[in-house]
Amino acid sequence: MDTLNDRIIELEKQVTYLLDKISDLSKNTEETNRKPISIVGGIRDKSNSRPSDIETGFGQVSGGNLIFNDSELKAPPFGAQPATPTKGYNVHFHGEYSGGALAADVLQIVQYDWGSITNKESLQYLKTNQKPKIKKQLNTNKQSVNMIGALDLIFDADTQKWGVSAFKIDIKKCLLIEYDDDGVIAKDSKGNDKKSYLYNEDSTKSAIVWDENAQVWRFYAVYAPGTSTP
Repeated sequence: MDTLNDRIIELEKQVTYLLDKISDLSKNTEETNRKPISIVGGIRDKSNSRPSDIETGFGQVSGGNLIFNDSELKAPPFGAQPATPTKGYNVHFHGEYSGGALAADVLQIVQYDWGSITNKESLQYLKTNQKPKIKKQLNTNKQSVNMIGALDLIFDADTQKWGVSAFKIDIKKCLLIEYDDDGVIAKDSKGNDKKSYLYNEDSTKSAIVWDENAQVWRFYAVYAPGTSTP
């Protein structure tokens, strides 16, 4: 076991070592110029290292831009529209596991008045006051409303698919079809598909007729079995 004198001698050695270390550090740090060091990638042009701007039209002034198509790679001047793009980037989907499904009660469709805008794909290059305005339309009460709103969607629980409520029907393209439980077009007793167009120029084959007096389309009200005409 070390005696008290041995421990004092050892402490004196440690104190001497620490004092020498402090003196050495002082000589290399106090009142000396900073020594040059090399940093990989330190010398480069950082003028283009800008964060994305949150408002349309200020990307070239206060922030960077998100590139969505090939024409935006040339970074046109502020307020100038890029040329019409030929290739798009950042393609994405909206499935449950890729981007997320779109919410039916949030998704909106809008109609803009594009005016002189020729490139509809690069709106971030427009000046703030050049943003396209929403078109307006008169409703049945003669009120002017913006042409923006949610889709009128209907969910089919059997097929688990969404359908769209139709406001207009092209009678020459509309088909009336009956499907069986397997999703196949059903057939009649003669083996024909139960499929027909809503309208036919031949009145004997049409399901509807134009009423010139009332200016409306009318469905034939009665069908007589065993005959080919109503």
